[in-house]
Amino acid sequence: MTQINAKAEQDVAIPGAPDQDAAAARAAFIEAMSRAVTGVTVVTTAGEAGRFGLTVSAMCSVSADPPMLLVCINQRTLLASAIPRNRVFAVNVLRADQRRVAEVFSGRPRWDQPYDFGVASWETAVTGAPLLAAAVARFDCALDSEHQAGTHRIFIGRVLAASVNPGMPLVYARRGYGELVAFPRDVVAATPIPLHFIEDEEDFLEDWE
Repeated sequence: MTQINAKAEQDVAIPGAPDQDAAAARAAFIEAMSRAVTGVTVVTTAGEAGRFGLTVSAMCSVSADPPMLLVCINQRTLLASAIPRNRVFAVNVLRADQRRVAEVFSGRPRWDQPYDFGVASWETAVTGAPLLAAAVARFDCALDSEHQAGTHRIFIGRVLAASVNPGMPLVYARRGYGELVAFPRDVVAATPIPLHFIEDEEDFLEDWE
C-alpha cells in the first residue's frame, strides 16, 4: 500500500515538470536574446483599418533583387491586425536622438501618451504609410506575404521606396538604448581593447527597465 501511494505522489508531480522546464527555457532565451544588439524601428501603417505605429526591433533585409524586407510583430497588437487590411507598411529606422519616439511607440513613454503620432513630425509615403521625419532610414512597403510563427506574425514587404538621412542609428541591447561608436577606419593595426573596457553595458547603455 505504501508503494502505491508513493507512485501516486510521483504521478502528481510529473505534469508540472515540463511547465517548469518550458518557463526556464523561455527565460534563458529572453536573457540570451537581450545580448543581441539590434536597431530600433517604428513600423507604421495607414489605410481603411486605421493609422497605427509600433516600436519593433525584429526587422531585417530579405532580398535586394527585388528589394524586400521583413518585420516580426506580436499578433496581439493593433498593428498586426491592421497591416493585412491596409496591405502597406513603412519601416522607420530611428536616429540616436529619437529615443523618445521609441518609448512612445513601445507603449511605455515617460511623459507622453502611448502611440501618439504627435510626438514627432511625419510625412506621407506613396503607399499612405507614415514616414518619420529625420529617421536615418525609411522604407515604404507593399505587403507581399505574411506568416504565423509562435506569438508573432512575420510580414514580408516589397520595398517601393527607400531613403536615408544623416545621423547615427539608435541601438538597443541589455534592455537599454545606446548609440554606435565606430572604430577609426584608417587604423591598420590597433591594440585590442581589453574585455573589461567594453563588457559593462552601463558605459554606453542606460538601463531603464
